[in-house]
Amino acid sequence: MAKLLDFKSYVGGADNVVVEEQFPSTSKTYQYDFSKDVTSWSFAATEQTIIADVVGYDRNTGDPTFSDTSIIGYMANANTEIDATNITNNGAAGTVDLTIPANLYTGGIIPSARINVPLTVVTFTWTNPNGALPSIVESHRWCLMQRWESTVTPADPILESDYIPLGTGAVLTFSDNSATDSDRVVGEYTLSTGLTTGQGTGATFIVEVTTGGVTSVNLIARGSGYNAADTIVLLDTSLGGGGAADITVTISTVT
Repeated sequence: MAKLLDFKSYVGGADNVVVEEQFPSTSKTYQYDFSKDVTSWSFAATEQTIIADVVGYDRNTGDPTFSDTSIIGYMANANTEIDATNITNNGAAGTVDLTIPANLYTGGIIPSARINVPLTVVTFTWTNPNGALPSIVESHRWCLMQRWESTVTPADPILESDYIPLGTGAVLTFSDNSATDSDRVVGEYTLSTGLTTGQGTGATFIVEVTTGGVTSVNLIARGSGYNAADTIVLLDTSLGGGGAADITVTISTVT
């Protein structure tokens, strides 16, 4: 897979991001000191998990290094808001407490992860009303390297159903012709293969057939290498083989 964004390009430079290694179950509170009354200011925090292809370590200090790191994809949780109850504005004291809650990332982690490492980026934003002048908006980011612990399933994050690779033709939206067909066999089917008109691979669908042959198709893995207008035929032989028509999925947009 091609490298697309180096680490610094994605998360920013040293002045606006702090990198820490943490377990998913870790929750920490960080205090910001603005040295002025912040009663009228507003604060918010969002989070997103991105995936780094490789992370190195300094042999002398043991600290992670990102000189050869690229971001290859992300989990489908972009710009997820962290509940406002995790932010405490101490007003005239000029301090604000940000609690980064546990389990922002709940997917798999490779136990000795130096490859395909989940990085949960928390963006903390503050807005100063600034009187009659335009508001001043600034932000700071925490990049939390998710490390495996015993409560986490040992698994590769890029195999999670909500993983989206960057710029490699992952399926975003699609249409299908899954009309009601009484010959279709009732059941729930997971299909990762089908006849395709393009070069894409890995798109996975769940096809649910209920009484009377009512059928719905949902995407659970986006795959890669697809183009808009590619078609994927989900064969009836993989859907119970009741003699119904095959289902044709037409890709509308990709990323």
